[in-house]
Amino acid sequence: MAHRLHHDIVAGLAAFAFVLGTLAGESAAQPSAIPDDTLGLAVALDTLRWQDSLDLRAEFADYASMGVRWLRTDLYWASVQADGPDSYDWRDMDRIIDLAGVFGIRVLPVVGSTPEWAWQDPERPSPPRDPQDFGRFLKAAVARYAPRGIHTWEIWNEPNLEGPFPPRPDAAAYAALLKEGSAAIRAADPGATIILGGLAAATRTNLWGEPPAIAAVEFLETVYAEGAGDSFDAVAFHPYTGADLPDLRARGNSWGLMAGPLRAVMAEHGDEAKAIWITEYGAPTNEANGGVSEARQAELLAASVALARETPWLGPLFWYSYRDRGTDPEDREDWFGLIAGDDRPKPAREVLESILSEQP
Repeated sequence: MAHRLHHDIVAGLAAFAFVLGTLAGESAAQPSAIPDDTLGLAVALDTLRWQDSLDLRAEFADYASMGVRWLRTDLYWASVQADGPDSYDWRDMDRIIDLAGVFGIRVLPVVGSTPEWAWQDPERPSPPRDPQDFGRFLKAAVARYAPRGIHTWEIWNEPNLEGPFPPRPDAAAYAALLKEGSAAIRAADPGATIILGGLAAATRTNLWGEPPAIAAVEFLETVYAEGAGDSFDAVAFHPYTGADLPDLRARGNSWGLMAGPLRAVMAEHGDEAKAIWITEYGAPTNEANGGVSEARQAELLAASVALARETPWLGPLFWYSYRDRGTDPEDREDWFGLIAGDDRPKPAREVLESILSEQP
């Protein structure tokens, strides 16, 4: 979920026009089931679906004990329809949704990944050759989960990076998926809220680099140019800042990228009324290998929530993540948790609990 590009957010910010207030716009945003001041938790599906029933229940019980009310996790199209367009295996998602319901936690699904039978390139992972296949899948997903209280959907995770959108990111292909997916969701649940998939804070486009990426601002401009501006109610963004505190006015800070160029693109297309959702934010604590200290991680959590809540155009914030996934000191992906690999709570956990205890 968090990617190698997050350390490169300091380079290449241009056309920096600050849009810091609540602006009146021509297009109204769809009201969301998730309050704007929400602090939620974001976890990868692969940290959940391989757990046995007792471990998964214990994890959800711990979410609830912290006061978590919203959970963002993946809904893999490639997993549900692995066996073909007429196959549906909802077991992984069903038990997550059902357990969330038991503990009073609501779920924001982030839908993505293409099953092999739908690949555009039959030799390797690629976007679907027919975006309508994605629309049909989402229609089935909404029919299944809207009755269980899911009315907000995020379309793909970090589609401007190669990893989530192989073999290389393609804003026009994503726009086609967004249009089909949005139409399918709204046909099945007219009141649903649709979120443009959380963009990684890439500031440079390099489709032949390692990894390939499209700058977030360029990606969003192309989505609008492809006619998908009416297909989302909010934009999601992942403003990782490394050890730097969030700052809406700082050049080279991903929060400044939101406040300036990203908001400017939205304003150019009459979307001032639409919020930007932070569907991932966090920091790894492998301090000796480029991460932050555990104390700094806690400061980042407190500062990000405070800034999001005082900024009218920012929507919910989802903290990434719950538990460290490993102990490799050189792999930053192992260190984003509120809880260390040995089950020791980090200071950020206490901060999260304190913030959530103040929510009505």
